[in-house]
Amino acid sequence: MSEQLLEAILEKIESFELLLKVTDNGKEEIQQIKSELTLLRKEIKNLPTQLQLDTGKLNEVVSAINKLQLQLNIPIKNQVEHKHHLHNGIWVAVGLFVTCFLLAWGWLNAHREKEQFEANDMKYRSLKTSGNKNVLNLCKYTDSLYQKDRVGFSNRVEQEEQRLIEQAELLRLAGEKEKEAKTLKEQAGSSIRKP
Repeated sequence: MSEQLLEAILEKIESFELLLKVTDNGKEEIQQIKSELTLLRKEIKNLPTQLQLDTGKLNEVVSAINKLQLQLNIPIKNQVEHKHHLHNGIWVAVGLFVTCFLLAWGWLNAHREKEQFEANDMKYRSLKTSGNKNVLNLCKYTDSLYQKDRVGFSNRVEQEEQRLIEQAELLRLAGEKEKEAKTLKEQAGSSIRKP
């Protein structure tokens, strides 16, 4: 394509030269134009040799393009790794769950104690309002002892409760021993009768 362009330019220059020859009036300017046109003609004829591409460099570019095409045809192996971590949010949620559980457990225990206190209060108030003079005197006496020495009163009550628990345990053991003795007597009586 560039050769066709050069030929077209040369033809135009030749047509200008012919035109100048026909219109040659002998002027010095025309002679100067003619000389410049001949120089331009020579330069244009040498232009294809200057514009020729270096085939070595062109071959290098083509081979590089071919290598890139081959690399594009080979698929890239993507390996996806899934890693699961317990994030801080999960630890916070676990901590809040444990905290809520402990608060609920504490609230339930406090509620049970409150119900026990309310029941004991109602029982004591019932004893006071029953109208029996002996029970009223006993309640007043107990109130005055508690008001006088709260710590000592509490200690005596706890000691008495412990004594009653031990006494109940001893009575239970005695009942079991009596049952064992009764079964032993029955076994002994049945062995005597058999011979």
